[in-house]
Amino acid sequence: MKEIQIQGIPAVIDRRPIKNINIYIKPPDGKVLITAPKRARERDIMDFLSSKSDWIVRNHWKMVNHASSQQTAKKEISKQERDVLYQKILAFASKWEPVMEVKAKDFTIRDMKTLWGSCSTKTGRIRMNLQLIRYPDPCIEYVVVHELCHLLEPSHNQRFKDLMKTFLPDWEERKKRLNRG
Repeated sequence: MKEIQIQGIPAVIDRRPIKNINIYIKPPDGKVLITAPKRARERDIMDFLSSKSDWIVRNHWKMVNHASSQQTAKKEISKQERDVLYQKILAFASKWEPVMEVKAKDFTIRDMKTLWGSCSTKTGRIRMNLQLIRYPDPCIEYVVVHELCHLLEPSHNQRFKDLMKTFLPDWEERKKRLNRG
């Protein structure tokens, strides 16, 4: 691997048994990786990179700025906001548990990367994503009802969808809003 600079941005050229030159901007810190054919001439690689330098710089900084704004957003959630989210979750649970005839053992809040919530059907414990504090109450309510439904139906089959439709007729719209960000 050869280390180079593209307009001040460190990059690595990795020669491989491939046909084309490829540029990758790697999350979370925008590292630049260039893969190039083993037989490609140095001059051809540098000419290609020169023609793509604006794209590389733009996308490198996009990645860097996105990563730092995500870190900042995560750090900015205070204990007070966590408590507010917890109270909202408990309020929605108190509203829906009697209606659904279920009872969660407890709710915990975690900073989860890929899920809005999770439910252990064995223990009755429900985890909720800390980032929900950034969303309107109907989205939080949707996740609470969704996880409570798992106490009735563990999988996301048609019965689960029918239960969701019974309890929250607009659940699909709420889900879309949540996943849109």
